[in-house]
Amino acid sequence: MKDRFIVGYSGNLGRAHELGIVLDAADRLRYRLEIVFLIIGEVNQKENLQAEGAVGNHDRGLANVLFKPYQPKEQLKYSLTLPDVHLVSLKPELEGLIVPSKFYSSIAAGRAVIFIGDADGEIARDVARGACGVTVSADDAVALADAIERICDDAPACARMGANARAMFEAEFTQAIAMGKWRAVLAEVQA
Repeated sequence: MKDRFIVGYSGNLGRAHELGIVLDAADRLRYRLEIVFLIIGEVNQKENLQAEGAVGNHDRGLANVLFKPYQPKEQLKYSLTLPDVHLVSLKPELEGLIVPSKFYSSIAAGRAVIFIGDADGEIARDVARGACGVTVSADDAVALADAIERICDDAPACARMGANARAMFEAEFTQAIAMGKWRAVLAEVQA
């Protein structure tokens, strides 16, 4: 897939994530033969997404979308570094209740991020603050397709966002930093 621009989604395909928009964007980008959507994961939405986007489906027939199951832990570093850009999604009504952990694995991999969700939410703020990607509304497939095209067509910007993502991860989200924050919270609770 070296000659392809890979848009990746890796993780739960659960109820908290707005993923129909991904198929809508893939449909809009079907003429861009170099752009491929790689969806790695399982759970609630997988069967519906596969059925809706499947080649042979008379409505869509998306040959630019590939579905793969969860990858073994020892292969995770490869599945996370294969995409050129990662999709991270959270339904806006769940903002403040959960945080999609795939954001942290995506920036750890040093890849640009497109966040699909609330522009005022925590991940959107992190994406903007870290200059590591863009945010699109969970109901705007046109904006998602446009964002993917812009990033695909500007390799230096894509690389810069990826480098910024990795720098942000190393400065704020490593295991040592996270454990230090947890220790501080526990110490505060015990005091």
